[in-house]
Order: sequence, then C-alpha cells, then structure tokens
Amino acid sequence: MESRNFTKMRHGRGKALAAITILATSLALLGILLPGTALAQGSVRSWGMGGTGVASARGLDAVNFNPANLAFSEGFSVGLATASVDVHNNSISLDRYNEITGAYLDTADKQQLLNDIPDAGFKLDADVNASVFGLQSGSFAMTFNAIGAGSGNLDKDYFDLVLFGNQLDETVDFSNTYGEGYALGSAALSYGGVLRASDSSRLSYGFSAKYLYGIYEMHVEDAYGNLYTGMDEIKGEAFVSTVSSEGGQGYGLDLGLALQAANGWTLGLSLENIYTNVNWDRNVQVNEYRVDAADINAINDDLSSAVANSDTSYASASYSTTLPRELRFGAVNRFGPLDVAFDYVQGFENRGVTSTTPRFHVGTEWLLTGMIHPRFGLAVGGVAGTGASAGLGLKLGFWQLDLAAVSRGGLDPNKTKGVAFAAGTSLVF
Repeated sequence: MESRNFTKMRHGRGKALAAITILATSLALLGILLPGTALAQGSVRSWGMGGTGVASARGLDAVNFNPANLAFSEGFSVGLATASVDVHNNSISLDRYNEITGAYLDTADKQQLLNDIPDAGFKLDADVNASVFGLQSGSFAMTFNAIGAGSGNLDKDYFDLVLFGNQLDETVDFSNTYGEGYALGSAALSYGGVLRASDSSRLSYGFSAKYLYGIYEMHVEDAYGNLYTGMDEIKGEAFVSTVSSEGGQGYGLDLGLALQAANGWTLGLSLENIYTNVNWDRNVQVNEYRVDAADINAINDDLSSAVANSDTSYASASYSTTLPRELRFGAVNRFGPLDVAFDYVQGFENRGVTSTTPRFHVGTEWLLTGMIHPRFGLAVGGVAGTGASAGLGLKLGFWQLDLAAVSRGGLDPNKTKGVAFAAGTSLVF
C-alpha cells in the first residue's frame, strides 16, 4: 500500500515541483524576450530579395549593408518611416503547431514533438526594427533608428519533463538555458568615397559612425536547474540570475568596400559592428530567483515546507556590452530586366540572429516598369535556416513604397518556423 501511495505522490508532487522549476527559469527567460525589441537589419528592398544588399544597396539602403555603395549613389532621398517584425524558432513549424493546438497527444505524438526540438534546446528569436528618419545626399547619409536584439533558449529537458513527466531514478537537467535582449536608439553618419577609378572600374570605401543610446538591456548571467526522482524522495533546484539596466550610451563603426567592375558586375564587402561598445550605467540591477525542494515523499504531506524559494534584487555596478559582428560579401549584375544579387554572410559569434554558421542569400528584382518592381529571394544556412521571400516596390513620382514578407525555416508555408514582414516609405529625388 505504501508503495502505491508513493507512486501517486511521486506523479502528483513531481508535477508540482516540475511546474515550479520550469516557472522559475522560464519567467526569467521570457523577461528577456518580451522587452527586447530587436534589430532586423536591412532595408525592405533587401528583405524582398532574400536578404541580399551588400553589393546592390544604394542610397539610404547602403547604410544598412555597405556604406561604400554611397560612393555610387546619386540624387537625394528622405527616409520617412520603416518598420519590420521577424519572429522565428528552431523547432516548431506552423504545421506542427496546428496539429498540437487543442489536440490530445498520445505517447507517439509527444515523442514526435520532442524529436522536433534539437539537442541544444528550443531557441526563439524575436526581431523588431523601426527607422524613424533618414537623409541621403550623394555620398553622405544621416539616419536615425530604433534597434536591438532579443533571443532566448530553453533546455530540451524542459519539454521532456512537461510531455512525459518525471521518471523514476532519473535526473532532469535544465542548465542549457540562456537569453539576452536590448533596445537601443542609433544615430549614424555615413560616407562613401572613391579610392581608385579607371575607364572600366571604380573602387570605393565607406564607413558608418554610430552613436548608440541605450534604452534597456537584460541578460541571463546564470541559470540552472535539475529534478531528481528516486524511490524514497523527489528533490530539485532552480536558479536564475539576470542583470538589467535602464540606460547607457556608446559608439559603433561599420566599414565597407565596393568595386564596380567590367561587364556590369558590382562586388561588395562589409564589416558590420567591427567596433561597438555600450556602457550601461543607469539603474543597474541584479535579480536572483531560487527554488529548492527536498524530502518530498509519502511521509511529508506538507509540500510548502519541502519547497523553499527566494527572490532577491540589488543594485550593481555599470557594465559594457557589444553588438554582434558580421562579415558580408556580395555581387550583383543586371540581366535584361532583372537585377540578380548574391550575398554570403559570416557571423563571428552566435548571438541572436547572428551565427558562425554561414548564410547564403540570392535575390532578384524585376524591373517590370518604372513604377512596379516585384522582388523574390531565397536564403539558406545561419540561424533561420532555409527561407523564401517576396516583395514589391512601388514608385509614384518622388514617392516610393516598399513591402516584403519572409518565410523562415522552410520553403513550404506549412513547414515554416517563423515569419517576417516589413514596410517602408521614402521620397527619392
């Protein structure tokens, strides 16, 4: 009888402790993602063309991709407003989400869902970008943006515990949990100049010097947790420590090269965030949340006495962060009515949407008329995986409107693991 009672207690109280443990770390991780408005770098035109731009971007678009292209930009343009939203994960497709929403999951369904999650865990990236104003005249540009990044990862063992419960003589570990998020305002001055020119080619350089105004930053300093289920007791712990700040300031620098070669080809090379530093010094705070549980068994009926938790906050010293660095190389040429562009992107670190796994982009813009420019593109590799995009540019006199939609994680809309939308308007003279 005692063994049967302990089995019931083990499942009931194990689920209670599992819920406490998951809640402790998940709330902190969600705290990273929710305030973390994030940079979805690039122009709307680029989004429609699969993310290409290091060789093809001109005017204000060149600031985001390669300031050296400002040397090849003519005329005068005013960026009125641009906004984009990009949300994607590495595990759950739209098809799978529709299957499991509101449905009863048997053991096979649960195992299939768990298999969808990589061993590294469930990763979520949520990006938002807003350009509030831009001004470009020939080789010079001035831009103002709201930028940032938000990313988080939940250990795969979370989902194992939620789907299958705690198993006898098993330790579930949640240590592979992390996240960061920030929001910044950026004011940039950009210039592109010609290094060398001949009858058949022009080589240019460019830079963007940025002042960064810190609005908010939060990151997980430390996070771990585990749950053990034995014959005599259930015990576990969870700990999350986050550091946050409500303001700071810093500087950044982007560099680029571009070559207009023979036969219509343009090549581009850029280093984004080759130097950045943001010093966060306003209202710096450390938050620590801990849950400890032990001696949960058939004899101890008081769950509250077996589970202890603490929530501590205290002021801390200022700290500095950097923005993720990327190298881009690309090429573009015109074939009849089509502009065709290729980009290779290499991140120097794994942070948010930046990855050390290379990403390849290809895109085209169909110059159908002087007013209507359909765009299409593909991308593979990196964090978001395979994706397709479509966009449209409309030009009515001096006024230009750009729209784009992107599928993340697959070409089949039902297999997509995220979506992105962008829209922007400007005046081009």
